[in-house]
Amino acid sequence: MPQSGRLRPVLVELADMAEGFVLSQEARQAAIEAVLDTITAAAAAPRFRFAEAVQDTYGTGDSAVWFSGLTASCQGAAFANAMSAAYMDLDDGHRRSRGHPGAAVVPAVFAEIDRRLAAGIEIDDEAVLRAIAIGYEVGLRVAGAKSFYARTGFWAGIAAAAAVGSLQDLGPDEMANALAIAGETGPHMATTTSPPAWPQPNGTDVKEGIPWGVVTGISAVRLAQAGMTGAVDLVDHAPFFDAEAILADRAMPAICETYTKFHAACRHVHAPVEAFASLVSEHGLLVDDVESVTVRAYSGALRIPNSPRPNTLVDAQYSIPYCVALVALKGPDVLLSMSASDLGDATAEAFAALVKVETDPLCEARFPAETPVIVEVKTREEVFASPVTTPSGEANARPSWDERLRKFYVSTQRTLSVEERNEFIFAFEELRIGQLRGLCLFLQSNRALPSAR
Repeated sequence: MPQSGRLRPVLVELADMAEGFVLSQEARQAAIEAVLDTITAAAAAPRFRFAEAVQDTYGTGDSAVWFSGLTASCQGAAFANAMSAAYMDLDDGHRRSRGHPGAAVVPAVFAEIDRRLAAGIEIDDEAVLRAIAIGYEVGLRVAGAKSFYARTGFWAGIAAAAAVGSLQDLGPDEMANALAIAGETGPHMATTTSPPAWPQPNGTDVKEGIPWGVVTGISAVRLAQAGMTGAVDLVDHAPFFDAEAILADRAMPAICETYTKFHAACRHVHAPVEAFASLVSEHGLLVDDVESVTVRAYSGALRIPNSPRPNTLVDAQYSIPYCVALVALKGPDVLLSMSASDLGDATAEAFAALVKVETDPLCEARFPAETPVIVEVKTREEVFASPVTTPSGEANARPSWDERLRKFYVSTQRTLSVEERNEFIFAFEELRIGQLRGLCLFLQSNRALPSAR
């Protein structure tokens, strides 16, 4: 039932909040970083194979299907690019929401930019960065206040609608209806953790339903502009959503609360491989000396498959033992550019069999606000234990620009030539100061940017 004492629906108040959103310097910088991070994740993915199918499904148009040389409708390109951005599990995340906003918001905004440029409408860089920040703000406020687990596709449309609606200058009434339409028509993939529970898929080409959420979000803007209405009380109902939490004052813009991934794997994998790599480096451990590895973690880390012999890249991305094994054999950068060629490694599978994951009361007490682990490596002569380790790239330790560029350069070594990577680095120099047009045109053309030097 609607939460008592509230005179206006939550989505109406969120629409007002979006209209009055002021782009702070912190949010502006985070939006710039979100663009770099999302394009990095998409560039590191295998080349998109479904562009023609997307054109058939969503129609042709002027929005770029990244790295394909083709274009599609705004919805079609956003679908394709969201799929690519989520494919490698390198896209950003938000802990309270347990989801990935960048793969929803940035592809939606860039597809809309392409459509506008083709129509002769110049882009306003600050308006674009503000729209990205608004997409994060609205989407994450809703996602972080639900009382149930749902994959990102469930709320991705709300985030995309908020961002694109901002670029379209929707008024508050239209924006509220766009958010409602997106929320009601998006992929409702809610799950529970108590039986009977619908099995939670761990990833496919359409991870978490993000692409369909993005399509419904963009479509919702168009429909709201045409006068369609939605259930603007959609998130007013306790105990499913906490209205007060959605609208509460926050210490910082939501876009500043995201974490950055430096491994192409499930977030549960990150702290274990980083703690293990630190032990190897600090103590000069050799692979042949290791008798066992124990990852003392939290219940969430045990809910992923953790197969020591993964059959697919997705299986590997959700396996702490196999990822630890790859790091042991090939070094920590292997996970930034992990591919199917890293599967079926008999030596890695043998090492992965030595890795055990178990719950630890100290780590469990800090989950899900944090994902801490303690890693113990037993050799023939001694046991080495890491300190309590949380993943790198957390919101309270945002990576530097150089660290983000290194992520791009290493993660794309299998998908882009050195020349192509250097061309992107040039485009990112303009992005760093908030200039987006050159990057947009580069993504549209798939050609090198003309040098201004």
